[in-house]
Amino acid sequence: MLRVVPLKRIRRHEEVDPLRVNRLVGRIDDEGIQINPMVCSEAPNGDLVVLDGATRTEAMKKLGMEHAVVQVVDPGRLTLETWHHVVRHCQPGEIVAEIASTDPLSLADNESTPRIQTVDGESHSVLGAGISANATLSALVATYTGKWTVNRVADPTIESVEWRFPDWCAILELPTLTVEDVMRAAVGEDLLPAGITRFLIPERALRLNMDLSLLGPDRTQEEKQQSLDDLLEQRANDGRIRRYEETVFILDD
Repeated sequence: MLRVVPLKRIRRHEEVDPLRVNRLVGRIDDEGIQINPMVCSEAPNGDLVVLDGATRTEAMKKLGMEHAVVQVVDPGRLTLETWHHVVRHCQPGEIVAEIASTDPLSLADNESTPRIQTVDGESHSVLGAGISANATLSALVATYTGKWTVNRVADPTIESVEWRFPDWCAILELPTLTVEDVMRAAVGEDLLPAGITRFLIPERALRLNMDLSLLGPDRTQEEKQQSLDDLLEQRANDGRIRRYEETVFILDD
């Protein structure tokens, strides 16, 4: 379901990178279109929690937009996986020391997550003193983001990582999250770090390419919704809406 909604109703569940937001502001302003709808689910309190498109949401807010197009999905149909992080181009001792010296983080010798494994065999769980689990994750991710090369992986086992990244330094195995965890993070403003939630969304709508003039401030929300409905109807009549059943690989995203 595609809907025009007020941007103020949309809540993030994760942090965003201000540099990425600013880059996207320039791109949206230059292109004058909303390329893809944000994907949202409705929280129990009626808020719309953005599952994919947090950077896009903040960029459109920064441009002064009042409304945007979202795809509202049933949370019961979602699959949520966790992205784990592989850190490269550093020395194992460097990243361990960086985490250990960051207040209020500390290292423990157990198997709980979040956990760091280094290429030279060290393994530690990461704990946060006096802060929430989400704040602990944010503080941990901040210790290496922007300092060294970071890649996301679905499988944090050493065998899988070594095959993809022979130059790996450390693996950060992050905790398994649920859709309910994400909803609580958004509604409670206890945000997760960017880049750890991976939603598998059935029947994802892409390439809307809606002209931002149709979402302009001189029109009501109802008029904007009608413009969206008219646009979709016209494209359906022209045979331009396609549904792909097969798995698709994007070779230049």
